[in-house]
Amino acid sequence: MRFSDKVIFKNGYEEDNFVGLKYRKDKINIFLPIGYDKDYFDAEDELTREQKVDLLLLLKTITLVKNSNNEKTDFGDDIGNNDEVPYNSLIWIINDYFNNGLYQEIEKKYSQKSHGKINWKKTLNSEHYFENDSVTYINPYYESNIQKNTLITELNNYCVHKSFKYIGFLFGKVYLPECNLREEMIRDNIKYYIDIINKELAKTFNDRKKMLLSNMKRILEMTFEDSFENQQTYGTRRYEYVWEKMVNETLGSRVDISKFFPNAFWNIKGKVEEDKSKLRPDSILIDNNLKKIYILDAKYYKYGITGNISDLPHTDSIQKQITYGDHILNNPQIYGFEKNNIYNSFIIPFNKNKEPFKCDDNIKYMGFANSAWRDKKEKCNHERISLLLIDTKYIIDCFYKKERANIRQLIELIEKSSL
Repeated sequence: MRFSDKVIFKNGYEEDNFVGLKYRKDKINIFLPIGYDKDYFDAEDELTREQKVDLLLLLKTITLVKNSNNEKTDFGDDIGNNDEVPYNSLIWIINDYFNNGLYQEIEKKYSQKSHGKINWKKTLNSEHYFENDSVTYINPYYESNIQKNTLITELNNYCVHKSFKYIGFLFGKVYLPECNLREEMIRDNIKYYIDIINKELAKTFNDRKKMLLSNMKRILEMTFEDSFENQQTYGTRRYEYVWEKMVNETLGSRVDISKFFPNAFWNIKGKVEEDKSKLRPDSILIDNNLKKIYILDAKYYKYGITGNISDLPHTDSIQKQITYGDHILNNPQIYGFEKNNIYNSFIIPFNKNKEPFKCDDNIKYMGFANSAWRDKKEKCNHERISLLLIDTKYIIDCFYKKERANIRQLIELIEKSSL
């Protein structure tokens, strides 16, 4: 089977907004986020090294949802016994195999023949004599390490094979030693194998072995059939949390966002209490030199690939952004920003290599939103919310390479909406 017949790339937004992997009948469907070009991964036989690295980074972004306090990763399509594909364990097992090979138990052998290093603990109790204020050992003990194949080694080999079956396309063709354990053997003896691993975990203090055993355990507990008969997944339908995280890390300043939360109060029969549900901006960018602040709202919307006005943020989102600006403007003693040094912007994904907004820039200015209910006599810059498109692959690259996006360009484009 050709690579392009087995691994199929799709746009997640065209189905159920799922981003990640779906396995079905010996095929692997990879659903890409809004703004990521599926044609970029077009390959008949195998992905190039650069494509593999980019795909690994893309799939790695899913863990940002898993680690988020907002939402758990979506492990499957159905409610019930549909377990997640332990993607991170599969990746770990493959990387460990590349770096260390299969796990081997090291058994120490002791001999009184002259080879290896002396084991003094045993030698000190062996036959010896004293001469000229020194001690001579007649037959010292020597120790040597012997690699020993164990059940843990066999289970490790099985997990390596299983890992390459599910995500081997990310690494290409790799020689693997023959595996003696079969799927049915694992299924029939799973409790015994898990018990063996748990006992090993309880007595080991070696960090690598603990990680190895923990990841092997997750893979052994997989419930899938060899033919992917029941659809299994690794991914999320809430990729907006990933987008928010990446926008904040690559565009925002390292500030405590909670300091910018607008709040409200209830006054009931003379008793004043603060409402605990505060509005929360996605990201804040501060230019300390010019004393300017930019309030960024990361919107994982389809406008960047459809061009449809209906796919833009709605009035409630526009109102929130204006409220954030009002809050900062009306508290100069806390924030210290002047009236026209407060700006707002929506940040939406797009694909710079595709229509309808094909261009050479990673960041593109589209226009702005404003309200119909504000006093037009008193105009402030934050009342106009700039609309910026940012290339999805660009922001993923910036995030994982620990690079800041082009902040100067971002600021210039946001300020294009200034009054």
